[in-house]
Amino acid sequence: MRLLKADFLASYIWNPELQIFEQGVSLNMDPKNLACYDDYFQYRDPITPALQKRRRATLVCQVMPQEELERTEFFNDFLARDGLHHGINLYAYDGNLNIGDLRVWRGKRRPAFDERDIQLLDLVTPHFRNALRNAKVHLAMRQRTDPMHNYWERSPTACFVFDSERALIYQNQASVELEKELSGRQFSQLMTNVLRASRRNLPQDSWGPFYLSVFRPDCNRDEKPRIVVHVQRAAAPKLDSRWLRSQFGLSRRESEIAMLLTKGLTDNEVAGMLSITFNTVRAHLKSIFYKMEVTNRTELIHAMMNGLVEISLD
Repeated sequence: MRLLKADFLASYIWNPELQIFEQGVSLNMDPKNLACYDDYFQYRDPITPALQKRRRATLVCQVMPQEELERTEFFNDFLARDGLHHGINLYAYDGNLNIGDLRVWRGKRRPAFDERDIQLLDLVTPHFRNALRNAKVHLAMRQRTDPMHNYWERSPTACFVFDSERALIYQNQASVELEKELSGRQFSQLMTNVLRASRRNLPQDSWGPFYLSVFRPDCNRDEKPRIVVHVQRAAAPKLDSRWLRSQFGLSRRESEIAMLLTKGLTDNEVAGMLSITFNTVRAHLKSIFYKMEVTNRTELIHAMMNGLVEISLD
């Protein structure tokens, strides 16, 4: 909040099984009002489904114009009650799993968030994500009674353990299997990033299709400090029909056509797959272009994928 000169903050954990946000924490927000979010408003939230799909910090007004938001029940009966007006959100992903978020807001009399605030939150993202991953590991380790060595060895995630001098002292079986899977050049590049991560240097927390996170396990008095770097394969993000409908106002049929176009299908192929006519496809396509404010297929695919994927050029 101090970094972004904000007035309010809330943070939730997404439960994918129940499809709800839970375990919320907040600053400067009324607990009774947040209880209303838990019980009612999260099911009528017009902005979070779209914001949650973004892979970088996003202004609320980028998914819904401020004037339109202010006409909703969500704004008038929930946000405005605590004075929330200008918003920016960040959703941290571990592979394809949303593991936590930051919902940051300013009051009406304050200036709106801008590109500088997006850049600041993007700089925080690797460290925020790393902290959330470590919290999951801490919770898992508290539930175990066997030695730490056994925990790392049994982990399905590749683990590289370093001593306080940053010397590699242990690799678990998953990391050995990963080394066999990659070419020598690929593994060398990966290890360069693993070593960088072990030094707590996290300008980015990924390499190719892998996510890297750093963990410092608690040590007993007679144990030497250890640094563990986890290497986890990232699941590919998926385009979701419901998200396309909420994000761009597409109909169910339009969202189906838009997703088929990302596969490179021609209009005739789309028509055959959906058992509709070529002219119907063209009519839907015209409507899709208008709603998504694009003029061709390349722009369409870019609009659909923007914010859904993270690109790292090595």
